[in-house]
Amino acid sequence: MSNTKARRAALLGFDCAIPRRMEALVAEGALPNFKKFLEEGSYIPEGYNLPTVTPPSWATIATGAYPRTHGVEDYYYYLEGRSLEHKRTVQAFGSGIVTAQTIWDRWDKAGKKCLVVNYPMSWPSSMRHGVMVMGQGISPAETRWNMESNAHKEFLASEGVLSTEFYPLGVQVSFDRAKGWRNLPDCDEPLDFTVNMTFKESMRPLKNQTWHGLCWESGDDGFDTFALCPDKDYSTAFFTLKLREWSDPVTLDFPLAEGGTAKGTFRCKLMTLSDDAEEFKLYISGISGHEGFISPPEAGAAIDFSQQIVANDIGLVGFIHGVLDTETVVELARFHSDWLLNVALGLLKSNPDWELFYMHSHPIDWFYHGWLAEMDSPDPAVRKAARDMERQIYAIEDRLLGRMLEALGEDTLTCVCSDHGATPMGPILNTAEALKAKGLCSYEPKKSDNYWDIYLESEGLAYELDVSKSQAIPQRYMFVYVNLKDKYPGGIVEAKDYESVRDRIIDALLDYRHPETGERPVLLAVRREDAKVFGMGGAQAGDVVYVLKPEYMSEHGYGLPTGTSGCGSLKNVLCFKGPNVRKGFVYPRPRWLADIVPTLCYATGNPIPEDAEGAVIYQILENPDLVPHS
Repeated sequence: MSNTKARRAALLGFDCAIPRRMEALVAEGALPNFKKFLEEGSYIPEGYNLPTVTPPSWATIATGAYPRTHGVEDYYYYLEGRSLEHKRTVQAFGSGIVTAQTIWDRWDKAGKKCLVVNYPMSWPSSMRHGVMVMGQGISPAETRWNMESNAHKEFLASEGVLSTEFYPLGVQVSFDRAKGWRNLPDCDEPLDFTVNMTFKESMRPLKNQTWHGLCWESGDDGFDTFALCPDKDYSTAFFTLKLREWSDPVTLDFPLAEGGTAKGTFRCKLMTLSDDAEEFKLYISGISGHEGFISPPEAGAAIDFSQQIVANDIGLVGFIHGVLDTETVVELARFHSDWLLNVALGLLKSNPDWELFYMHSHPIDWFYHGWLAEMDSPDPAVRKAARDMERQIYAIEDRLLGRMLEALGEDTLTCVCSDHGATPMGPILNTAEALKAKGLCSYEPKKSDNYWDIYLESEGLAYELDVSKSQAIPQRYMFVYVNLKDKYPGGIVEAKDYESVRDRIIDALLDYRHPETGERPVLLAVRREDAKVFGMGGAQAGDVVYVLKPEYMSEHGYGLPTGTSGCGSLKNVLCFKGPNVRKGFVYPRPRWLADIVPTLCYATGNPIPEDAEGAVIYQILENPDLVPHS
């Protein structure tokens, strides 16, 4: 194959896949497609990027530029003119804030067709020839751009629950004797409830609907069967379920608050139904829309959206709030993967003239946010359960990889990568506390009432900061700002004191000892301009950039990519396979995610994005001179 140039290129991104965990599962025989990929390609176990968090990393993978150049230096984005408080930053997921040219925009400019599926930082699309499936968050058909905290909106709505218990993401119901029904099943004394269904986090607000629940005894052992209906007529039931069963996909026309309807698909699972019907819980998946998230819109015409659901976040939020169990989370991960496969394979089939394919998949990251710490639990049962679940999540991604490789073909140069790794959650650093100890910051602890803000406490950000009394403002994952009087709302620091306050910030961070361990959690703290040496320090960086030791992190985002703690590591997966790629080769030195784009462009003879800063990984090529630069 050394005399063959790759005809096209593809990138399959698996968010938060950890090299050492992937290697362990491959060694167990749990991941046959990853194993085959490594055997038939080249593997770089020392993959690096900084910061170790989603938006900056995927922007680097798309542009070949470092964060200081592509303009995204954190999960959150600071909008000039706003207060410096972290809570006023927004999630950094819109393509409009990327200040470096992407590989698909460069190839599109050359008249090549590019397909981009659920890729963070990509939406809205500016391509003239290609097709894009919404990438303005971490899950398909959602947006997080310009939204504070962990808020998001979806096509059409987020998950929910109907239960006799109260859950913040659901509606509380109770059964009573069924009255006024038609076409009841053959049973004695069925029970029912009527519920005003509200649909949350909707991109296009949906009108409320009245739905009716019906349960009855199919035998002599108590209530064991449930149906959900749009009317008090059992013949119209969306589905009928027994305990622990999933419904088939249900597709409806949902009335929009603005008028008209939008088609959506959902599934439900009967989580709880006691024999006296006093305990009941029905999980309702998010409502997955059929349009509005593909550009150009007509590109989705050949795809059937009625058989899969997006399953945004694979139920992690529902699990944390006690709605779901781990078995159901794994099932939702499969549903999510099936949706991605359906769309990706459909686009590849309907666009046979494609030349570049980029896709991102997020289940591994969601899993690690929920269960990575349990993988190192001192309790053998807890540890085994978490590692078994990890194996199942990776196996789902392995199946996706296998199906995609079949569709991409042998003449495609394919890169499989992750954006960062993760380490188990350790003692959390509240940066504001470190600054307060030196008289630089004023704040009060505060819990959020929004159930989507579950991450704030684990990230050391659950507080109310008093800008008017703070010389230093911690913001996002790795930054502290000098609260300049003439630059920021509520600023109190005179310009002449800028450097002295910055020096005090650095000293405060490096001197601080964590109250739980007595150790220094901050590995390094430098001036913004000094951070340029590791790819940061651009316009979106704070006045001080700091890095934590890996054992003090909330999974990822604060540490150097070399960080290792417990079973985890912050390095990213990076491997290539295809024409002119060495087989079974392990590259021994570190490479950066910025090297992906130049390598894909060079090895296929295609144009390189204008702002690319990475280097071609010549060492993985059988014949590095096969495709000379033109």
